Amino acid sequence: MSGELLLTFNAGSSTVKIGLFEIRADRPQRIASGMIDFRASPLTFRLTHGSRKVTVPLKSSAEAWDTVIAETFEELGRDIDMTRLSATCHRVVHGGDSFARAIRLDDASMDALAALTPLAPLHQPQNLHLIRAIRQLRPELAQTASFDTAFHRTNNDIVRRFALPRELHDKGVKRYGFHGLSYKYIAGELARLAPELAEGKTVAAHLGSGASLCAMDGGVSRDTSMLTPTPASNQRSGFRTERLRSKMRVTSASGK
Repeated sequence: MSGELLLTFNAGSSTVKIGLFEIRADRPQRIASGMIDFRASPLTFRLTHGSRKVTVPLKSSAEAWDTVIAETFEELGRDIDMTRLSATCHRVVHGGDSFARAIRLDDASMDALAALTPLAPLHQPQNLHLIRAIRQLRPELAQTASFDTAFHRTNNDIVRRFALPRELHDKGVKRYGFHGLSYKYIAGELARLAPELAEGKTVAAHLGSGASLCAMDGGVSRDTSMLTPTPASNQRSGFRTERLRSKMRVTSASGK
């Protein structure tokens, strides 16, 4: 596999961050990074490849994912031999109770992820649009998904439950936790840099447009402040008014 390329996508609510990695000695080495900015008018693709930095306005509209991805691949191809691309890898926000680890995407898993859209209405549609657009452009490419919720599957049942009727819990109205890929990375780096601290109880913070805290024991998630159907209990973020939205989200997820 040495010399092949992997393309990673982190689709948010307003941007898509892109990483391009080359496999060297069976390990990925980042060779380029980019971002599609949906906040810009017109849409903008920014690419950093070595010392070269370019900003390219895209002709597509934000709703036309097929052409957005086609233009992005075309721009990447100006600098990089895209025939070496062997797979695309996606950060997907919500895996529900069905996905506890990275998977190779197929029709069945795509349907399962689409069913989780009410629990992540800002991010899940972006993930799915992106995956489908790449499938349309390059159907031969393998696509994988890694899930923000998977890291928090170690939270026990008491932590995950709301004080709600069991029927709602069984329908998916429970705490899932987010930013799990970030916390998994933090746990790994802490174990590498300060193993004596990583073996104990720690609190990690993910700070950005979305913000949360995670309580870990030995690098394993035991509780998190960012929850679904409620978002963060106390941490403010770019898209949430917290307690008010928490009440509204429970109502929406239950369908009543």
